[in-house]
Amino acid sequence: FNVNSPRGVVFSTPGSGFQVSGNAGTAPVRFDNIDPLYSSTFSTFSAQRLFTAIGSNILDVNFFVPGTATSALTRGFGAVFTDVDLANLTSLQFFDAANASLGTFFASAFAGSGTLSFLGILFNAPIVSRVRITSGNTALGSGVSDQNGNSRDVVAMDDFIYGEPISSVVPEPGTSALVASGLLALGVITRRRRRA
Repeated sequence: FNVNSPRGVVFSTPGSGFQVSGNAGTAPVRFDNIDPLYSSTFSTFSAQRLFTAIGSNILDVNFFVPGTATSALTRGFGAVFTDVDLANLTSLQFFDAANASLGTFFASAFAGSGTLSFLGILFNAPIVSRVRITSGNTALGSGVSDQNGNSRDVVAMDDFIYGEPISSVVPEPGTSALVASGLLALGVITRRRRRA
């Protein structure tokens, strides 16, 4: 399942879709429509827009030049997670344009419902083509809770932050020179027509 964003990313999941929480009367508050305990499980960093995949705890983020279908690269990506209870589960894995892993990094875990964790990685150059987000070890679902001490960890996402995606397409050698000479020739033709 894929969702495009005008800000240069495409979200996809092996699950059946995505859901965004919202204010009472507009959208389900902190995913109470999935399970009534979730509003006491999850808190928000920036109310009320929590985000989750449905039917999976995996979310892939692919980068594109905003407003186009052109693949792009970014220098970094970060996410705020809510209710990370178990260590070494909630993670960001980064991939380059050749789909080679650039490393997996884990969010900090805290005891207690509704805690917030931020995880972000910044590289020296725009080399990130895709980020795989793993939220806990269990997808949100009816009756799926993770009371502290439970081996299940359900985690929702809040804000994302990432560098402006830039084109990963490098012009072939000589392309810039051809374009420049074409523009120069056009300028000469235009000047000659104006004199006539």
